[in-house]
Amino acid sequence: MTENPWDRVEQHPDDESAGTPWFFAETYLEFHRGLEALLQELEKHRQAVEKLGLTASPFEEEVDHLRSMVDWGTERLDATTDSRHGTIAVTGVSYGSLRYLKAGVLYRAFDVAKQRSVLLAKNRVVPRSVLRSFDTRIEQLRGMAEMGKLSGLKPADVLFELTEAQVPAGDLPPPPRLLQALPPSTVVSEVVVVDEVLRKRCLPLLRAIDEVGGNDQYDSVIREMSVVLEDRVREMSRHAGNASGAELLGITMARDPVLIRFSPEKHVQEAAHLFFRGYSGLVRNDVMHRVVESYTRERMVQLLGTVDYLLYLLSQAEVSPLGAP
Repeated sequence: MTENPWDRVEQHPDDESAGTPWFFAETYLEFHRGLEALLQELEKHRQAVEKLGLTASPFEEEVDHLRSMVDWGTERLDATTDSRHGTIAVTGVSYGSLRYLKAGVLYRAFDVAKQRSVLLAKNRVVPRSVLRSFDTRIEQLRGMAEMGKLSGLKPADVLFELTEAQVPAGDLPPPPRLLQALPPSTVVSEVVVVDEVLRKRCLPLLRAIDEVGGNDQYDSVIREMSVVLEDRVREMSRHAGNASGAELLGITMARDPVLIRFSPEKHVQEAAHLFFRGYSGLVRNDVMHRVVESYTRERMVQLLGTVDYLLYLLSQAEVSPLGAP
């Protein structure tokens, strides 16, 4: 059996507090649906448990815990009217509960992988774009399982099939030889973007450009991804005012008090600031002030991945109370 990466990471006890991680509401909704899927799967086995008279069992405790998490998430999501800018802070959450969040989203990825396998088993010919859509969704869900406090955290050991038959990220079965596959340049789903907002804002633009053959318009995607990144920094630091570009990054990551902290070590914090500053100065400023028709699709996709990673770093950063959303 393939070793899972979290087996090599020192784990926090289940009852230890993980602080107050926060999520955009639309992102937490993905985790919430995972909890609902886990709860639904567990409920399928209730009759067997009751038949054996297993009252006050670990099964009942787990079901009760999952149900309380689902009820809490439903209330918070219902109270969040703006799914784009709304945030959900999980105050005082334990690492045990975070493990359930991770298990839920991994279960969803596992279920999509099973649907992919069924599709391949039933059909000799499958459009390559369909398979890429499956693979993109699987990687998106797996990527979410490593966001922020969830990074390296071992998921809750809920389902035997999930824990014993986990499909590693790089081990998706290769597609068979297919007929009538679309040319790679017309397929958007080959681009794996983990961040929910970045995906929704940029992939439709890329799809439109691919469909019309606008090879000189990739700067519009870069411009949009730069806006998403800057908006996220500003969203995390409400006290940064109307600053933008290098000024915004300096206020939030370099000046005292530091509003967005990546590390208590000064040289690591400085490196992170320079990483963001480098993207802003070299890429963001260029496309914000003029039309740049020289970007190729390949270079644009590389930058999209870079911004996705920068957003991931932000998800792991500590936010000062002065700048917390």
